[in-house]
Amino acid sequence: MKKSQRKFIVFSCLLGVLTLTSAALMALAPAPLVQGEANSLFAIDSPASFDVIFETTSAVTPGRWKYIYIHHSQSTSGDAVALAQSPAGFGDHFLIGNGDGAVDGEIQIGQLWNTQQAAHPPAGASKIDRECISICVVGDFDRAVPTPTQMRRLAQLVGTLQGQLHIQSDHVLVIDAPKSAAGAGKYFPVAAFKNQLLP
Repeated sequence: MKKSQRKFIVFSCLLGVLTLTSAALMALAPAPLVQGEANSLFAIDSPASFDVIFETTSAVTPGRWKYIYIHHSQSTSGDAVALAQSPAGFGDHFLIGNGDGAVDGEIQIGQLWNTQQAAHPPAGASKIDRECISICVVGDFDRAVPTPTQMRRLAQLVGTLQGQLHIQSDHVLVIDAPKSAAGAGKYFPVAAFKNQLLP
């Protein structure tokens, strides 16, 4: 076999392997979020500052938000697209993933936060205060506990919101609503979480 033929065969094989690898990676890539549903903030590493959450399309008006409401998705998996509660889209301001549907601890920012609109009530609730920031933590906490990473990201997110928006700890709402997505679930560590809040 001539040297030039050998080079051609090696080059062709290499090109074929790279093409197949690219096709496999594209096929395995997760589907992107639907335009307008949510943007992912952080997935793996915690940033030095969470101030990026205030870089919204509509300005965050001082005094606009007075409460922070935390509830579980009452599902074992999900992300902002999968958990969209109505044709209007994802109804919460923020979502924290559990590793199934969204990366464990990933914070997804909903378009309602980006445009500074009121949240929609979750299943099991008839309404939600228009001055309330809604955070959905993915999981069924009537059956299991949140992951440590979810709890760490939740504390960081809530602490940032409290500090920037001057929301007192007694306005951070974790509601007991058994077997309902409107509550945090019976295995949500309420006392430990509340001990981490700003006064």
